Amino acid sequence: MSARVILLEPSVHLKRNTTMKKLTILLFLAVFTSVLAKAQNGAKIYGGKHYDQFLGCLDCDSQTPGSIWSPLTDYGSTHNPKSIWNEKGLYGSVTSNFSPYNPKAKYPPRVIGRDGKCIGYLTINKNNPNRMLGSVADLICFRRDMVLRDGVEKYSEQFEKVN
Repeated sequence: MSARVILLEPSVHLKRNTTMKKLTILLFLAVFTSVLAKAQNGAKIYGGKHYDQFLGCLDCDSQTPGSIWSPLTDYGSTHNPKSIWNEKGLYGSVTSNFSPYNPKAKYPPRVIGRDGKCIGYLTINKNNPNRMLGSVADLICFRRDMVLRDGVEKYSEQFEKVN
């Protein structure tokens, strides 16, 4: 009888291990899907001549991957070439045609809403009829020095209340 128990025991452990692996994978997928869904829900900034370069999530809190409000993400960093906060980068320079900070930029970043429609353009050019208006756009366009001095993550708190 003990021989049968020894033969059955590895099978029981194998089933438990397989079940645990499946549960672990399911838990990982649930968490990953939740984080991904959160990242996909906000208004997004796009740049470039054809507006095909993702520049970050505008109305996401600092915990969201892709948020412009976290210095730990590519889009909230002051050093990443895809960040509007990078003063030497294509999307943050005062002389670039792709930057919100050049009043004569031909292709300032475009903000796309949750519904997929263009909300407006991030630009300091007040004569641009499609310029995005509001406190967040003004904060980004006209108070960049203050945001960078205080740290972008400080301003994410306003989005945590909204989302």
